[in-house]
Amino acid sequence: MRAIYEAVKDKSDENKINIYHSEEDSLSQWLIIDYFDIILHIFTEEERKFYNIEHLWKEAKKVRLPRKKIIPS
Repeated sequence: MRAIYEAVKDKSDENKINIYHSEEDSLSQWLIIDYFDIILHIFTEEERKFYNIEHLWKEAKKVRLPRKKIIPS
């Protein structure tokens, strides 16, 4: 999870995408990258089940993002 978190932050920097805020818990079981309009949650399966954020946001509009092939730099 730490590797995913760091890679996303690095790619954001490379592509000049501003990160509004980032946060991690002390055990690195839930990492957050806040882009202001979009919040990326990276967490373990156990944390995801425990917090069940899909339930909290069940009324929210679902938006599908087009897949984009990522070419390693």
